[in-house]
Amino acid sequence: MADKARAIPIQTLDDIIKAPMSVVKDPQGTSALMHYSQMWKNGKLYNAEVLYDKEAITIMHFKYTPKPLVLCLQ
Repeated sequence: MADKARAIPIQTLDDIIKAPMSVVKDPQGTSALMHYSQMWKNGKLYNAEVLYDKEAITIMHFKYTPKPLVLCLQ
C-alpha cells in the first residue's frame, strides 16, 4: 500500500479471513475466496473485502471503505 495512513494490522486481515460475514468464489475465477466483513479503524466502521488464496497462503486483494461493497454471489 502506497498510503501508509490506510495500512491496517495483519491481525485484522486474519480476523476477516477466519470469521467473515460472507464468503464467495473469486469473481475473476481463481481458486481464491473473497471474504467480506466489517472492521473498525479510528472509531469508524468500514466494510472490508479480502481475496485470500489458502493454497498459496496469499492475500491477493484487500479493500476497505465506508461505502457498501457489492457481493458477487455465485
